[in-house]
Amino acid sequence: MAGAVTGRRSRGRGAWALRWGRSSPWPQALLLALLLAALGAGSAAEPVCQPALRAALPRLGVPDGVVAVELMAAAVRQAEPALRPWRDRAGPIPDGEPGAAAARFLDGVGLLPRGWTPETHDVAAWQTMHDRFAGWYRATPASVSGGDRSQLVNEMALTLGAVSQALRPLAVFATGSDDEVTFFAVVWNWTPVPRLLLFAPPAGLALAEGRGDGRVEQVLASMSSCALRFQHYVYAREDLAIQMFGQQGESVFRVLGSEPADAALPEVFDAERVLDVFRFCDPSLDGVYVLAGGVEGPSVGAGTTLRLLANLRTNMGLDGIFYYTAFP
Repeated sequence: MAGAVTGRRSRGRGAWALRWGRSSPWPQALLLALLLAALGAGSAAEPVCQPALRAALPRLGVPDGVVAVELMAAAVRQAEPALRPWRDRAGPIPDGEPGAAAARFLDGVGLLPRGWTPETHDVAAWQTMHDRFAGWYRATPASVSGGDRSQLVNEMALTLGAVSQALRPLAVFATGSDDEVTFFAVVWNWTPVPRLLLFAPPAGLALAEGRGDGRVEQVLASMSSCALRFQHYVYAREDLAIQMFGQQGESVFRVLGSEPADAALPEVFDAERVLDVFRFCDPSLDGVYVLAGGVEGPSVGAGTTLRLLANLRTNMGLDGIFYYTAFP
């Protein structure tokens, strides 16, 4: 089995899909190492991210359709870091006008109803956007009725809460000799665009003193957001953790997106730069705080795999292994 994480276009969907083979999304070492817990049935979703959604509201006086696309685009970005649209569309709102960038983004990821414009926007269109967004994760959207800005924010926060509850992010991070986090990766399969996410950890973020899950709580809390919340993890020393994604010096990193989205990045980082990419030390990543992509290359050998199994730390049980390997 090869050991890499990457994406490809899937026929008929226009989205990226991870595949087994030379560019496997589940390297041998990582697949064997993951001891994953089965999660219980979810409870009713609570609204999330209201401050971030309110901050996305456009100026007063714009049509309700513009308010709707700005809120929906903000919600998608909370749930899907560094998501690159898979459709190249001009967008239904002319460039420079309120809502143009948000509408172009939503059209590019297939969330706008066919023929949508701010003038044709209505409650049915608003519900369709919610249905499609929640449908990415098999979540249940809010039943919307429209209304004033406050009502639109509340409806968006409810659907985003359902999405947040359905997300399946697995944190895989590395520590240095002083227990400081040196890189923070997220295996991200339960999404329309399966990919590996890399987040730049804040300086000084480290494991706490003590034993067990308590050492990791502040790391997961610091890296979580209002919608993307980490509960399950795998971590190891950096020299071992990086080998979960392929052979050091032979694997490359293919870029599928970034935050900010307009960062001037190469399509592929060569093998000599991969560790610096994970660490966000590569000069080209100056100002970049999230990177999406995949590692491509050969898997590690059996000896390294056994060494990883003996040194990885996780809070997950064996019975949930399919939870994080599943696709929606």
